[in-house]
Amino acid sequence: MVISAKRASGTNIRSNEFRNISFDADARFALQINRLLLKPLGIWPATKESSFIENSIATVLVIICSFLLAFIMLPGLFLLIKVESVATKIRLTGPLSFCLMAVMKYRSLIYGHAYLSDCIKQVVADWCELKSSNDRDIMISYAKYGRVGATICAFFMYGGGVFYAIILPHLSGNIKNSNNETIRPFAYPSYYGFFDPQESPAYEIIFSLHCCCAFVMHSITSATCSLAVVFVMHACGQLEIIIHWLGDLVSNHERFSMIIQKHVQTLNNVEKVLCEICLVEVVGCTLGICLLGYYLMLQWEESDAIGIMTYTILLISYTFNILLYCYIGERLTEQCKKVGETTYMIEWHRLPEKKALGLKLTIVTAQNPVIITAGKLVDLSLNSFCHVNVEIHRA
Repeated sequence: MVISAKRASGTNIRSNEFRNISFDADARFALQINRLLLKPLGIWPATKESSFIENSIATVLVIICSFLLAFIMLPGLFLLIKVESVATKIRLTGPLSFCLMAVMKYRSLIYGHAYLSDCIKQVVADWCELKSSNDRDIMISYAKYGRVGATICAFFMYGGGVFYAIILPHLSGNIKNSNNETIRPFAYPSYYGFFDPQESPAYEIIFSLHCCCAFVMHSITSATCSLAVVFVMHACGQLEIIIHWLGDLVSNHERFSMIIQKHVQTLNNVEKVLCEICLVEVVGCTLGICLLGYYLMLQWEESDAIGIMTYTILLISYTFNILLYCYIGERLTEQCKKVGETTYMIEWHRLPEKKALGLKLTIVTAQNPVIITAGKLVDLSLNSFCHVNVEIHRA
């Protein structure tokens, strides 16, 4: 069980009400992709039922992931400082920018661990507090959308990572330097001043660690993207339930307070957990798209089919990530507006006067819908996505 029923719901469900007895399985279904991606990173929130060994393993995983990220970043920065050629610096900026994005998002996940835990508990509570089988069907459909989006994102990210970190170095072949020394390629260019990384077994060890680093970085990117998709789709499902409740409000006055409370609660949770992560993702992916376009032109001139394929997959994954964030932002905003429209169109004149006046709160809230932002600087919507692509094309 993810969280016990009493703690998840926070309320006592009367015996004559609908009870979602499968809320635990439903919550697992909705959060399964997130759990699979966050567990290896040591970020999945622990519960009171978690054992000392489980908590210790999570701590060890955080230490290992942090070491692997540092193992990529520090030697890469040393090499970036050491080289003098501008063209070489640009070539190094792409991999390092992706590493920096992973570090910043991992930091956000670690420092926002408590809030992430609260959000997951709220998701479980929402599943537990469903009032009808129709509400459950709505949430199941949105949970499926979230799983599909998270799976597609992970497929693109891991696919690009496998090509870049494992296949591309092997197919690129060895090169000769000015001293006629054979240089075997690494996935992530690095500088090691204390030993020669080309000698065995140092090369094999470093190459293996680079593959592990690639797994960690692409897991972080996939995890943050999946959290955004699942949480927003969950919020959209909650808003869809509110819309159905509004349709029955005239015949069921008791739901009025629940509608107001759930509306405000749903809107408050989404922006906080995604604000910083979206900023890192949008800025990093935009920079990555520009650099990948430059790398593609270089590979095209060199007629490197494997390089072209690898960078194309990475370019698609970056573009898809920004599109996915903008799409879910657009979807949430439209759903908020739909709540306001439904509130305005119900037969409010048939409600008691005080409750009819109370609907103004929902309408006013819907007139200023929740907009997912990247650090409160850029609104994430399809319009923003088109503007970003136009600016990149002009550049």
